Amino acid sequence: MDLFKLKLVSITLILFLAGCTREKDELTLPVSIKLGIGIKSAGYEFPIFGGQIGIQSIRFEGKREAGEDIIFETDAEVNLPLIEFSDHFTDISDFDIPGGVYKHMKWDIDLKKIVTERIYGYEDADSLNIGLVLSGTYDYGYGEEPSNPFVFAIDDTVKFVFQTNDNVRYDLSDHKSYAVILLLDPSNAFGSISRDSIQKLETSGAIGHQIILISSNKNEEVYENLLERIILSAKAI
Repeated sequence: MDLFKLKLVSITLILFLAGCTREKDELTLPVSIKLGIGIKSAGYEFPIFGGQIGIQSIRFEGKREAGEDIIFETDAEVNLPLIEFSDHFTDISDFDIPGGVYKHMKWDIDLKKIVTERIYGYEDADSLNIGLVLSGTYDYGYGEEPSNPFVFAIDDTVKFVFQTNDNVRYDLSDHKSYAVILLLDPSNAFGSISRDSIQKLETSGAIGHQIILISSNKNEEVYENLLERIILSAKAI
């Protein structure tokens, strides 16, 4: 009987150690993340958007139900190229994080100055330090008037924070890869502005080559309104 009990205790200890090892592995083994950026598709009443962004740095923060929180930032020496994106999503980078159940994840994005042909040569944009551009074509009145290209140029000093839904738990397991999309929703922002207000915006450029430029020094009031809503609606999915 004593020998049986000894064997039973040994088996129980082995199973306990195996369980601890498995739990430890789940919290330390890397999980592959593909990070991308995109735009939520606009409704038919609003412009179709495309975007360009210059990224200076990316800072990640993840809080897990078990195990230590994860925080890291991209190397300052890394020079990310100009990134063009749309509603089809564009890859930014791949990275690994420890597995586990995440209750919160966020990415802080610092912008850097970009040069873009979408506004290059327009006098109103010469003094701008632009880090993010959203562009499209606005139809003034259901086909009754010609449409106008427009550009929403965001200063490179602006910081974007993309967060996951804290009401959802994300179980990231080893041997699997995941995609995270940093999503911007300009249609939500433009939906806050009346058609009449957009029609009154000041244009830039020579006749026949005009654009609606919305920036920190052109159509400033609308710029501040749109920027606040773009920042608030940004999220990670």
